[in-house]
Amino acid sequence: MKRDENREEGLRALDECDYMVLAMTDSAGEPYSIPLNGARVGDVVYFHCGKRGEKLDCLRANPAVCITAVGSQQVIQAEYTTLFTCAVARGRAVEVTDPEEVRQGLRAICDRHTPDCPERVEEVIEKYLPAVSVWRVDLTTVSGRRKDRP
Repeated sequence: MKRDENREEGLRALDECDYMVLAMTDSAGEPYSIPLNGARVGDVVYFHCGKRGEKLDCLRANPAVCITAVGSQQVIQAEYTTLFTCAVARGRAVEVTDPEEVRQGLRAICDRHTPDCPERVEEVIEKYLPAVSVWRVDLTTVSGRRKDRP
């Protein structure tokens, strides 16, 4: 059994996960979390959302966030254990307003989650651009763990 707590394992989990969970605090100090499709570019995670909603209210009230991700998971029933990679990343959420960075963030999300359809990326970005808000999380800490054998 190997369990590492390190940045590289965390970055790997962020890159391999099907989705991430973004944890925030609302204006009343209550916790709120939501799954999202994100894409890491260096020390930044981009995500998109609508232009209104509880998530945006939370981010604007308190931009300190935590992202968790499970990069892989396999339950070994006979051993009563689970093999996994996971990440906990903390940072500050920032609404992206620069038009080129908005497109860069959307491209990163498309490339990450629809790698088999590159021919339509620009068309899809232009179609949905008026309806989406793009945010980035500037990562301050990333830690990861893995268990790769029973």
